[in-house]
Amino acid sequence: MNSTKINGFIVPLGREAHRLAEQFAAQQATPQQGKRVYLNTLAVYAVHRYLKYLQIDSNLEQSDSWHLVGQVIDVADLVLPGIGKLECRPLLPGETAFDLSLDVQENLIGYVAVQFSDILTDVEILGFLPATAVALDKPPEQIQISRLQSLETLIDHIYDATEVLADVPLQEVFVRHKETLVNLSQWFQNFCEPGWQMIDELLSPNQMRLAFNKPRSSSSREIYPEKNKAVVGRAKSIDLGMELVGHGVTLVVVLTPETNEQTGVHLRVFPSGNQTYLPVNIQLAVLDDSGKRVLEATSRTLDNWIQLQFTGEIGEEFSVRVGLGNACITENFVI
Repeated sequence: MNSTKINGFIVPLGREAHRLAEQFAAQQATPQQGKRVYLNTLAVYAVHRYLKYLQIDSNLEQSDSWHLVGQVIDVADLVLPGIGKLECRPLLPGETAFDLSLDVQENLIGYVAVQFSDILTDVEILGFLPATAVALDKPPEQIQISRLQSLETLIDHIYDATEVLADVPLQEVFVRHKETLVNLSQWFQNFCEPGWQMIDELLSPNQMRLAFNKPRSSSSREIYPEKNKAVVGRAKSIDLGMELVGHGVTLVVVLTPETNEQTGVHLRVFPSGNQTYLPVNIQLAVLDDSGKRVLEATSRTLDNWIQLQFTGEIGEEFSVRVGLGNACITENFVI
C-alpha cells in the first residue's frame, strides 16, 4: 500500500472546545447526529485556532456550523470575514478520505481536513483542497487525503484574497510561526520544545541578577528558576527581521505552581547580546484564546526589560506577542 506523508499542524483541544461541542451535540435529534456535530464542532474550532495562530481573522458566530440549521445538514464551515468560507472536514483514526458536504458552495474557499486521534485532546490539521479543484457539476462523495495540498497553499489563498479585496498590499507584516502550541506543563517534567533554552544560556549574568534577584515590585514573585525546583523558566531568542537589525531581544517565561490547579506565568523581554537597553516601543502583549489582547507593556527609553504577569488554569490557552513597528512574532502556549 502506498502512503503519503503529510506535514500537518497539531492543535490541542481545551475545555472550551469540548464544552461547545457537548452543547451543540445535546441539541441534536439522534445520538448519531450528535456525534457528527460533536466532531464537526471540534474540527471547526481547531481550524479557527490554527488561523488565530497566524493572525488570520475568522468568525465562529457567523458560521452556519455554529447554528442548529447548519448542524442538521452536516455543515462544518468557518467564515473568514470579507473573504469566504472554509469547510472543515473531520477524519477519524485510520480514515484516508473525508466526506464532502455539498451544502456549502457559496463563497467557498476550499476544504480543510482535520485528523482526529483515539483521544480527543488534540487534532492535526492535515492540509487544504481549493474549491476550484472540485468539479461542481459532479463532485465526488469523498475526497482522498492524498489530494490535499499543503497548509502553505491555504495561507497563500487567504492572503491573496485579502489583497484583492483590499486592492492594496497587506499593511502589517507578520512573522508567522507554524509550530504547535508550547505545552508549559511539560516544562515541569524537564521537556521543552526546540528553540527554548535555559535562561542563563541567553541572559547575561547582569541580566540574571536584575531579573531574578531584584524584582521591580514587591508583588513580583521572582525566583531564580534553577535554584527552586518548584519554579521553571525558559528563554527564546526573538528575531523581528529588519525591524531590529543589530538589536535582538529575548523572551523569558517563568512558571510558578499555585493552588487549585493554577500556574503563575511571568513574562519578560530583554535586549540580546551586548545591548544594555531595549529599543524604544518594543511591545509585549498577552492574548486570550479568542485572540483578544488582555495585557500589554511597551518599552520606553532606557528600559532594561519589560514584563507582564498573570495566573492561568491548567489547560488554558494563550498567546504572547512581541513586536516592533510592522513586525511581530506570536508564540502560542497551553498551561
